[in-house]
Order: sequence, then structure tokens, then C-alpha cells
Amino acid sequence: AVVSTQSTGDDMLRLDAENPKGSPDNPYLALPTFPELVRFILDVHEPKRLNKHWIPIAQRTDICQNDLDIVMKLENEQNELPYLLERLNLSRFTDDLMSVKRNPSGGKIVAETEVEEHLKLLSKNEQKQLNKLYQIDYDMFGYEPVYV
Repeated sequence: AVVSTQSTGDDMLRLDAENPKGSPDNPYLALPTFPELVRFILDVHEPKRLNKHWIPIAQRTDICQNDLDIVMKLENEQNELPYLLERLNLSRFTDDLMSVKRNPSGGKIVAETEVEEHLKLLSKNEQKQLNKLYQIDYDMFGYEPVYV
């Protein structure tokens, strides 16, 4: 059961005393499963109320209000970061920045099979709703909706 969603959807953590899956920082807070997170996202009827991590990029007002010169994809960071640094006249920092670990996965790219395994946990209707929610983002960034 979701115990804290706040009105803005900033938190999507649940307390599960019978089956705690807490973090080392707080063993009483459990992370949602992938289907729970997707259902939470889909249940927020106004996507702009979602946490900034889940809101479709196309619905973030700051994207349209800025004149962007470069849009980078994290999965292409190894190729795109040096270009960005060169454009900013900061290429002298390329080696230092490229050696910094940016996330706990060590830059691991999620395999397509992992994505499919997670999507199999969703109903066909949930997959359809999720793809509909992010369709403009897919179009803007050259992604294809995924169905399993």
C-alpha cells in the first residue's frame, strides 16, 4: 500500500512491515516495484504534477522556453560529452570528467532484454498508457515505443 505520495508525487515509497525491502539509509522505507511505480505514474492524471524524474520532457515548460543548442542522451555520453566540452571551450577537462563515475551502475547500459523483462510485468493496457504518456518524448529523441 502506498503510504506517502505527497500532492506533487515527489515521493513514491511504501512501508511494508511484512516484507521490508528498505534501503541501508532507512530500512523502514521500501522502494516500489516497477509495476507499482508505473501504476503510480499513470495514476497521476496531470503529468506536470509528477516528480521531475518521471514527467515527460515535452511537458516540462523550461524545455520550450530555452533556446537549446545541444541535447545529449545519457546513453551516448561517452561520445557526446567531449563534444560539449569542446563547444564550451573546456576540452582541457575532458580526461578528468570522463574518468568520474556518474552513477552507481558504472555507466551500465540496460540491456533490451532487461527492459522487456520489466515490461512483461505490466498489462498490455499499462504498456499502451505508458507509451502514450511518453510518445512525444519518443518522437523528439528518436525512440520507439516498446511492447512485449
